[in-house]
Amino acid sequence: MSETTSSGGGAHGSPLDYRSPGIRSGSSIAKIGGALGVAATFIGFAIFVTACAGFEAAFALSPIPLALGVIGLVLTCVGGFFSEDVGLDDPQVVASYAINIAVIVGAMLEFAIWRGWNIFYR
Repeated sequence: MSETTSSGGGAHGSPLDYRSPGIRSGSSIAKIGGALGVAATFIGFAIFVTACAGFEAAFALSPIPLALGVIGLVLTCVGGFFSEDVGLDDPQVVASYAINIAVIVGAMLEFAIWRGWNIFYR
């Protein structure tokens, strides 16, 4: 089967666009913020697993996911609130907020372990 069905011009002779309507081209600030949050999640998890394997010096790298999470949250907020076309659906922006907040909390816990701060009352 051919994509063109008639010899006449117009909409009937144009090729079909098979992309989903949810896919948008280009990158937005909110997408970059969400990607930074995902990257910080993997880095923080790698730090935690490495420290659980006995290398407690890995907690010294905890400022990396903290910085990525803060930057990602700022970019997601700026892209979500001040951009006309966010480039994402609303649930994806909310997921970017949630993952960046979770990264910041996790990185702060790793930072507290690295510095030897008491988290719970003894």
